[in-house]
Amino acid sequence: MLDAQAKRTICHALWRCFDSVRGVADVGEARDHLLALLVLKYASDRTAEEASHAILPSTNGGSAPSFEQLLNAKHMPDIGQRIDRALAELEKQHPLLHDAFHSVRFDSSLLGEPKQRQHLIADLLSCFGLPEFDFRGGASAEVAGFACETLIKEAAAVAGKRGAEFFTPPEVSRLIAEILQPEVDESVGDPCCGSGTLLLTCSAFARTHSGGEGCRLFGQEKNGSTWALAKINMFLHGELAAQLAWGDTLKDPRLVAQGQLQTFDVVVSSPPFNVKDWGQDAAATDPYMRYRRGVPPRASADYAFISHMVETLKPGHGRMAVVVSHGVLFRSGAELQIRRQMLEEGLVDTVIALPVKLLPNTPLPIALLVLRKDKSDGRVLFIDASRQFEHGKPQNQLRDEDLAQIGSTYAARADVEGYARLVSLEEILQNDCNLNVVRYVEAIEQVCNVDLETLRAERAQLRSELEGLESRFASLIQEVRRA
Repeated sequence: MLDAQAKRTICHALWRCFDSVRGVADVGEARDHLLALLVLKYASDRTAEEASHAILPSTNGGSAPSFEQLLNAKHMPDIGQRIDRALAELEKQHPLLHDAFHSVRFDSSLLGEPKQRQHLIADLLSCFGLPEFDFRGGASAEVAGFACETLIKEAAAVAGKRGAEFFTPPEVSRLIAEILQPEVDESVGDPCCGSGTLLLTCSAFARTHSGGEGCRLFGQEKNGSTWALAKINMFLHGELAAQLAWGDTLKDPRLVAQGQLQTFDVVVSSPPFNVKDWGQDAAATDPYMRYRRGVPPRASADYAFISHMVETLKPGHGRMAVVVSHGVLFRSGAELQIRRQMLEEGLVDTVIALPVKLLPNTPLPIALLVLRKDKSDGRVLFIDASRQFEHGKPQNQLRDEDLAQIGSTYAARADVEGYARLVSLEEILQNDCNLNVVRYVEAIEQVCNVDLETLRAERAQLRSELEGLESRFASLIQEVRRA
């Protein structure tokens, strides 16, 4: 594991790279170009024995140059074309990276006029030629993975609201993995995978807790640039077998087999909230029967995503967790119908209220909705984790102790005064299927011990000081009038 000093060193080097391109390209373009060079450097640094990771350097026509060759030619007028050829060759050699650089062009006027572009590219090549980006050795994959995560996080922070489309905060991903406990070789699917953070975290959890291999990862992403980002993220984390589809999950699901939706042991997602144009007109005749519990309203795809996720759960032991807005927990109409059906089927396992400002796209509080196919009781656990967090700008964060408390409470599945409550299905139905956590978990008001004598003494002192100030003010007024 990388220590704090190593991480700081890598971050400092990445900020230098980001600063070089920040004023020339927008956030998305800057991120994509930096990640392309990061992949190229990582692949080029692999040894000849690791052929599945390496670009074999060659000076002959038709082959891509190594990063070292590109660095040595950084002042050549055709350096942008050379890098573009290297990336194209990299896509050919690694199926996972096919089309990953479709929006990246170093020989492009978007990076400035020729002289400015050549100077920028030379600067970026020099940045990635620093010792911090030496990916030879045993820790190379860990260094590359951390560098990729940092670039994605920094780009999301700069992009603000727009960054939410590809970034799930790492502590939210860790919480989901802790709740669902993915195991080695289990299949994990994400219908709105963004940059793939949730999928990678689930696989890392399985690997860490078994000492062996990770999970089999599957994802689909609507945004082409974000889909390419996810492929790069998987590559730099060593998840070379990941299957990532490009397309609209609701209108055109691509993770299918023999005309049926693929099913997974674990399903995770942080889908966009309140998507309007999601395909409601065709929902009633959906060939995959995803909306058999009810057709979600035209104005919000929240329950369309949830319905899709439920239908991709494996029978028997499938489990899922989805990040939702609070409105999902209590809205009426068609959403109430779907929610009631899922409750009566015994799918709803736990609802966890999370703090405000955890996501980069909204200051509103969010919740984690957990569903399971293997529930053993007819009750739902409600956890109010909305008040324990670290304040931050622009986002708040869940601390390690907050994550530990949520995880242990979920595992114990028992009442905790002021924090968690196990509620019967009958009570929830009586509350019109309202899943809002505050309806079931009553916060404990903090009672402060007050020393009345001390307060009286402080009040007397303040009163005396106020009288002195009033007297001084009156004297000043009189002096002004005499003047």
